[in-house]
Amino acid sequence: MAVPYSDLFLGLLGAYMVYSAWARLDSRYLIAAALVLLVAAAVVDAAGATGAANTLAVYVFFLLGGGVVLLLVDHVRDEGTPGASKSRLSERGGGRPKDPTSHATDQR
Repeated sequence: MAVPYSDLFLGLLGAYMVYSAWARLDSRYLIAAALVLLVAAAVVDAAGATGAANTLAVYVFFLLGGGVVLLLVDHVRDEGTPGASKSRLSERGGGRPKDPTSHATDQR
């Protein structure tokens, strides 16, 4: 009896996505995991295991799709919250400065 690894992977991915949306985890984790797995697929393909590399590429596709869905959920959640920051850059200290007079030029 063959184990349907793609179905198992999709089930675990779906469970992680539900938990990630509920716990408000960073939605870019799935995209970072996809990039790591993409590098692993390239190494496996260079080693000569084309079938395994193709399977890893399918998993990369699933991870990227899940990451985009979580980014959309995060975006919609931030749009519906009054006073929420429009981007995560402001939470990390990036983006525009909070005090507009700190970088203002003298306008006399």
